[in-house]
Amino acid sequence: YDFLKIDVKTEYGNLSIPKEKIKSIEVLYTMQVDGNEIVLKLMANKHISGNQNGGWLKTGITLKAGQKFSITASGEVTLASLSNQKYKPDGSYVTSTGAAYPAAVADDYGTGSAYPTYGNVVYKIGETSYDALRAGAKFSGNAKTSGMLLISIYETVYNASNTGSYTVKISLK
Repeated sequence: YDFLKIDVKTEYGNLSIPKEKIKSIEVLYTMQVDGNEIVLKLMANKHISGNQNGGWLKTGITLKAGQKFSITASGEVTLASLSNQKYKPDGSYVTSTGAAYPAAVADDYGTGSAYPTYGNVVYKIGETSYDALRAGAKFSGNAKTSGMLLISIYETVYNASNTGSYTVKISLK
């Protein structure tokens, strides 16, 4: 983008930031599909569960214990920390040599294993939760606790050279 400065207008006054003073700009967007659905983008170069600095995307959705919700995801990411293998949200992957491997756990709306595999879309409820629960390409279940829903891509090592993204749709019941 070609600009000289960014002007921010707030209730506390105006702030003008020159381009050379800006280290980075993160633009996150959501799109309301319906009154109970939201679509988000998980970026492989940021939203990695092992990233200690912003690896979990805050959805803005607060769940109540017992509330039913579902997560569906599509797309492809390349994880540099895993030999540049290309992953799908269900955990299936293609190696850099072209060999394809299916998902390690069947994606069947939550009746399979709750443990994530590399490349899976994962979620947790509450920012202080240590649980990275497997959503995969499609998940439907009930919130076990109340709190903010956060999502990420499962990988224990963060590498800023990762590429690609997942499109994630969250529906509330």
